[in-house]
Amino acid sequence: MAIFSFLMGICGKVVYLDSKEWFEVYGMKKTNWLIFGIIIFLIFIGWLLFLKITDDTYEGMSIIPEKTDDIPLFEGLKPTQSNYVIDGNRWVDIYEYYLRELPSLDWNLDYEGSALQDSDTENDWSGFHSSWIKTGFDGELSIAAYYNQYEDRTEVSFDKR
Repeated sequence: MAIFSFLMGICGKVVYLDSKEWFEVYGMKKTNWLIFGIIIFLIFIGWLLFLKITDDTYEGMSIIPEKTDDIPLFEGLKPTQSNYVIDGNRWVDIYEYYLRELPSLDWNLDYEGSALQDSDTENDWSGFHSSWIKTGFDGELSIAAYYNQYEDRTEVSFDKR
């Protein structure tokens, strides 16, 4: 109330009202509050719809493991626009997971390469790349992962070739 009285004093009017009088003079009726609440609710719903419609999480991906039955997703991977990420250096865990899980879903390993097989000490990369084929799958599934040391996260990409 003091702030309201101060503002009214600046405008040339000094009015001291208790809360009931203030509500009666300057407040809204219950129907006005209801209309105001409905408008705020509709704005909130509109904003949520806008976010859902403009969601581009999977936009750059040719394969989305969550939307397939035969490509498992390593636990903890979170989608971004073009790949999946997980905190920390987890590429070896992911590499071993797919080498174990995909053959049980009738995928055949076509190509595999990883930093674990690279004995050259000049190479400082940490990651893997693998290609998989399956009867009934149009193309080839490519899975690659590497550790991004600057952001301390592992990035995984799934691609259909």
